[in-house]
Amino acid sequence: LDLNPLAWSLSGESSPEDPPADSLTLQQALDQILIFCNAHLSLRHENQVAVFAAGLGKSRQLFSSTLTPSSASTSSGVRDSNTYQQFRVVDERIAEGVREVIAELQDEDASAGTVGLVGALSMALCHINRLNSSSSLVPNLSKPKPRIAIMSVTEDASAQYVPIMNCIFTAQKNNIPIDVCKIFGPDAVFLQQACHLTSGSYFKIQRRAGLLQYLIMAFLPGPSARKHLTQPTQDQVDLRAACFCHRKIVDIGYVCSVCLSIFCSPLPVCSTCRTKFPMATLKRLGFGAKPPGASNGAPRPKKRKIVGGNPASGTGTPTPGPATPA
Repeated sequence: LDLNPLAWSLSGESSPEDPPADSLTLQQALDQILIFCNAHLSLRHENQVAVFAAGLGKSRQLFSSTLTPSSASTSSGVRDSNTYQQFRVVDERIAEGVREVIAELQDEDASAGTVGLVGALSMALCHINRLNSSSSLVPNLSKPKPRIAIMSVTEDASAQYVPIMNCIFTAQKNNIPIDVCKIFGPDAVFLQQACHLTSGSYFKIQRRAGLLQYLIMAFLPGPSARKHLTQPTQDQVDLRAACFCHRKIVDIGYVCSVCLSIFCSPLPVCSTCRTKFPMATLKRLGFGAKPPGASNGAPRPKKRKIVGGNPASGTGTPTPGPATPA
């Protein structure tokens, strides 16, 4: 769960470009996400849910049904006969965790710093690995089939390219689909690649006010049920990478043949593995070439006017005339 306060405050404001009454605050989104979590738990008795928060520069686990017994008491300690106890525990624990994460934010953190999406994704993968290790002796039919759903409101951070790709490859190797619900903001390039590589679903909602409907229709069915349903697909996937030198997303990059580091321009030495490249290869790639019309910095010689004689003497050769003997 992306908890970027600046992005959520912008999402709660209606812009002239958006449809009427199309705004979504963090509290409204949290209420709908809790319904989505409870719907997942109610599909099967074996279903479990774990929620991780990605704050500014930090991440933490908000709730895990494997660590919290279904008979746990609520904050008030009073049971409501009209509410399923497990649903109430999920709602209160997650809402309390979100309030604590938001309360820990400082004013300077809201303007600077990146969302700890990589940390939350790594914690989710470690949690899944712990569940798989504990169920190694369980028959295959009873083993958990985990998947990850990311609620994103923040754009990509190019500086996190390497760690987030490591998380994506880990999920791909362990057959863990990653679904992304883009609630607000521009498309996230790295999250698109995560869904593409792990056979997940990437969906950018058109109306933020209808978040719950998108979650139920697009992300609630599991991988086995999605084979029989018409799911949203990615027509175009942005597979651009970020360079290792400036951490910027590039269209054309230069890859080191030893460590596969990506650079936005040819370099004589790889900054990652210190491999030296042949000068012939660098020249073929345009290394050291000057753009057209550029000078090398040396002063140009001044043009001197010559009038039919030696330019060094400054006097021309006399021409024959009436007063000059031929």
